Amino acid sequence: MQEERLRLDDLEYNNLKIWQDVEGYCFTSDAVLLANHVRATSKDIVVDFGCGNGVIAILVAGKTTAKKVVGVEKQEQSYLLAKKNVEFNNLEDRVQVVHADINDTDSILGKESVSVVVCNPPYFAEQSGQKRLTESIALARHESSCTLDGIVCQASKILKFGGKMFMIHKTERMAEVMASMVKYDLSPKKMTLIYPKADKRPDTFIIEGKKNGQSGIVVDSLVVYNDDGSMTDQAKKLYNKA
Repeated sequence: MQEERLRLDDLEYNNLKIWQDVEGYCFTSDAVLLANHVRATSKDIVVDFGCGNGVIAILVAGKTTAKKVVGVEKQEQSYLLAKKNVEFNNLEDRVQVVHADINDTDSILGKESVSVVVCNPPYFAEQSGQKRLTESIALARHESSCTLDGIVCQASKILKFGGKMFMIHKTERMAEVMASMVKYDLSPKKMTLIYPKADKRPDTFIIEGKKNGQSGIVVDSLVVYNDDGSMTDQAKKLYNKA
C-alpha cells in the first residue's frame, strides 16, 4: 500500500493510534461505539468479524483484559493494514489478524472455540443503494460474500455455550437481526438504541446475544450529541472522557 495514501489518527485512548487508507474505507463512530460496549475478561478469546483496519480489535484489546483478540479480514489490503496497526501499537502479543473469509472461521478457528464475537457488518443488502464505490468501501457497506444471516450463523458456530455476540446495525434492519439471532440460538439479551441527538430517532442499535441463553431482553438507550454538537456526558463516560 502506498504510504502517501495513509493517515494516522488518534484513537484518544491510552495513546492508541491507527493508520487509515484515505482512498479506502475509514472507520466511523459506529465502530468505536461498538468496541466500547464489548465486555471481555482475561479468560476470553474475542473474534472480530470483518476487522477492516483493525480499529475494533485494537480498542477491545486496549479497553478490556481479553486474553486474545483475533481479527478476521478477507480483503488483502485491509488485512495488511490491520497487521500494520497491530504492530504499530505493540499489541502483537494479544491481537492476531487472520486473512480469511468470515464464512470459513469455524474451520479455521474451530467450532465452539471462543467466548466473544464482535461485528460491525455491512449495513446494506447486496442489491440495495448506490454501489459505484471503490471495492473496499463497497464491500464494507454492502453484503456480498457474507450476509447478515451468514455472519450470525458463523458466530453461533464458533461461540462456546454461554458465549456472547456484540453487533451494531441499522434500526431499519432490527427485525432481521433479531430473527437471525434467534434462528441460530443467540438469545438477544441487551439492546442499546443509539440516538444521534435527543430529538432525533435512533438510527443504529447495538445488540448483545448469548449462545443458548434464556429469553428476556433489556433495552437501553444512548444519546451521542447535545444540540450544540458537543458530546453528551453519557457518551463521554462510554468513551472514557468523562
